[in-house]
Amino acid sequence: MKRYLIFYCLAVLLSCSKIEQLDVAGTKQIKAEGTTTYYVDSDNGNDTNNGTSESTAWKTIAKVNATTFQPGNSILLKSGGIWNAQLYPKGAGSAASPIRISSYGSGAKPKIFLSGTIGAPVYLFNQSNWIIENLEVSNYSTTRGDVFRQGIFIQNTGGGVTSNITIRNNYVHAVSGSFRYAGFDPHAFGGIAVVTTGTVGTDRFDKITIEGNIVEDAGRTGIVVWDNVWEASGHASTNVKVQNNSVKDIDSDGILVFGCEGALIDHNVANNCGRYREDGQFNGAAAIWPTRGRNCITQFNEAFNTQALDGNGDGQGFDLDIDSYNFIMQYNYSHDNAGGFMLILDASNSVNSIVRYNISQNDRRTIFNIAGGITPGTSIYNNTIYIKSGLNTNIIDHDWDDGGGKGDLNQAYSFKNNIIYNLGSGSYNIPGVLGVFDHNTFYGNHPSAEPADTNKLTTDPLFVSPGSGLNGINTVNGYRLSMGSPALSSGVLIPDNGGKDYYGNIVSSATVPNRGAYNGTGL
Repeated sequence: MKRYLIFYCLAVLLSCSKIEQLDVAGTKQIKAEGTTTYYVDSDNGNDTNNGTSESTAWKTIAKVNATTFQPGNSILLKSGGIWNAQLYPKGAGSAASPIRISSYGSGAKPKIFLSGTIGAPVYLFNQSNWIIENLEVSNYSTTRGDVFRQGIFIQNTGGGVTSNITIRNNYVHAVSGSFRYAGFDPHAFGGIAVVTTGTVGTDRFDKITIEGNIVEDAGRTGIVVWDNVWEASGHASTNVKVQNNSVKDIDSDGILVFGCEGALIDHNVANNCGRYREDGQFNGAAAIWPTRGRNCITQFNEAFNTQALDGNGDGQGFDLDIDSYNFIMQYNYSHDNAGGFMLILDASNSVNSIVRYNISQNDRRTIFNIAGGITPGTSIYNNTIYIKSGLNTNIIDHDWDDGGGKGDLNQAYSFKNNIIYNLGSGSYNIPGVLGVFDHNTFYGNHPSAEPADTNKLTTDPLFVSPGSGLNGINTVNGYRLSMGSPALSSGVLIPDNGGKDYYGNIVSSATVPNRGAYNGTGL
């Protein structure tokens, strides 16, 4: 399970430098002219052309790789073109004039692929101020083995601050990743990977935007930003945004952010993550999770159909993992995940995990799994949980309580204003004795372990249409409250409550809120 990552072989990772890559090393470099657009046409181009118009396009990726580009340059690949090569252009843009890799013409996205080779079809090394967009990328092998493969790979090793990288609107698929710790942590690689692999904290990223991409049939991870030396002041990567992406049919984790300050994971969809396992390897997986960082927010995402194959004790839609300092998980929709809705993992130094205004429908195994001890300051409030008849989902559970020797169940936490609509047969395994349960609604089946709550309600919350959510974060209007609902205006005030509910309604800091994820008026 993911919790065992606390002891992974990071020391080996830190001893490595540049990941082995394909390249046209030895080819004489050409210096591009500033602000010029260069065209590449796999069918009708010619490398003896100047490349500066559609009619005088270059032909090969090797020609691109042999060029050092300048701020303001664009590299446009012809739509419908296909190249079996690694695209590794040289040079760096400026903050005001990044270098752009994109497409021109009509038709299918230009395709760049490798045939299972180590490395990535699209690669940058210690380069700042680039835009990579509108490409189709793949790197398929019939075996995964020990080979780390990526689709789009941005690497920083000894590069200081690599900044202003945008990866958008690409189709990345058929990337065959490794599950094995063969010198590096396999979590750091996959469909789109932005990774520091150096030994110093001064290697980091700033202004990384990964948006609007479709990543399918990929592994080990779908999309990952990974900064392996992050703890000291100024070492974590900053201004990282992973937003509006779709990841589907992913070997392990869907979206992973590691070692960031203030990262935003927003409006993504993860479907069928954790689909692969390998004997003798680490098989833990969750769909969307930030870890090792500070002040990160995960919001407006949907995770569903996450699997929990043999050896994967996780399988949740969402996870707040080891060394999570002041992380917020809000406005997310989790449904039909084999491992449940939320893993909240301490085991070291996590603090102040907030889980609020989320909706869980028909998640399995455990809705809230507290692992590795209780994260001090955990606050779980105004979530709506629906469990249909026939499921044996536990609502709260805990395990791995020693947390590798660091876990602690003797920490205060709170669970307030939540609605548990439990038609299943699961129960509760409450961690520790310092949890405060207050103003929750427990409707449906009432197992004997249901927590005590002086202000609990057990009457029907009168959802508009419980259990009616489909695929899509906007399909859950059935969890709004009807007129006469006992959950209306019957919660307890929560300080610093975020100001809005799942549906965008105001949550006042002075007026008693509803229970659950909906704070509007009765319908």
